[in-house]
Amino acid sequence: MGSARTDARKGGPPTGLVAAVLTLTLIVLTLGGAVVAVKLRGDAAPPRTVEEGRLEQLERAVAADPEDDVARTALGIAYVEAGKTDRAIAAFEEALRLNGDNWIAAYQLGMLLAQRDPDRAAELLAGAAKGAPRMSKAGPLVALGDLQMRLGDAEAARDSYRRAVADVPYLLDAHLGLAHALEALGDRKGALREYEQALRFDPQNPEIARAIER
Repeated sequence: MGSARTDARKGGPPTGLVAAVLTLTLIVLTLGGAVVAVKLRGDAAPPRTVEEGRLEQLERAVAADPEDDVARTALGIAYVEAGKTDRAIAAFEEALRLNGDNWIAAYQLGMLLAQRDPDRAAELLAGAAKGAPRMSKAGPLVALGDLQMRLGDAEAARDSYRRAVADVPYLLDAHLGLAHALEALGDRKGALREYEQALRFDPQNPEIARAIER
């Protein structure tokens, strides 16, 4: 039995439910600043792309209310989507300075810092998981488990993935992460059980099927 990995295991963006949660979060946060942005737009020249238009609106919303941590978080997410990592980090840092309980900003910043500053990233992701409401804790916990696995702490990763499964039992990435952690710890029976759970949510995944067969 070998290990099966999805894009999330390889350090790519979260998939499945986590991606859906992030998309909905961006929509909600963006709408929070949309009214202010529209009022400020006036007769400005139309943006060249939809992405530029969203960034322009959010930047104006932040300029209109610099103390709004929600608007800064939305701007940070937009910067992430635009590939402007340094600007995104700055936006999330400022959002957390304004509101230390902003778990979405902590989650996003933790993922961005996973390579640059893994210790700080782990602290941010743990804090995000603690502050997130029920059914939203799984995203930060999976990201934390992935980071802990990369740092060689399979036991801590196992615990993080188990908490993610408890929060959202049908999250593919949580079951795959837990299977990988259990396999690293020598618990082949437990790993097989988690691979089988993962296969329920992605029956056509050949890597999971091969892991079960081996």
